[in-house]
Amino acid sequence: MPLAAHLARSLLRSAARPGPARRGLISGPPQQPVGLGESLVGFVAMFVSCLGPAAWVLAHLEDYKTRE
Repeated sequence: MPLAAHLARSLLRSAARPGPARRGLISGPPQQPVGLGESLVGFVAMFVSCLGPAAWVLAHLEDYKTRE
């Protein structure tokens, strides 16, 4: 067997072998419902982190157009 085929086979075999099961993962509904305040803080944080840089660039567009 060529060296490259042997190496690929050994790499694929180790990747296909299942490892130990993860612990601490819980599926299903939350045990404590998320409150309105926590939801608002999360949405505001996502809004600012996604749209904040775009708003900054648009607000300073004239500054970027001028060359020094």
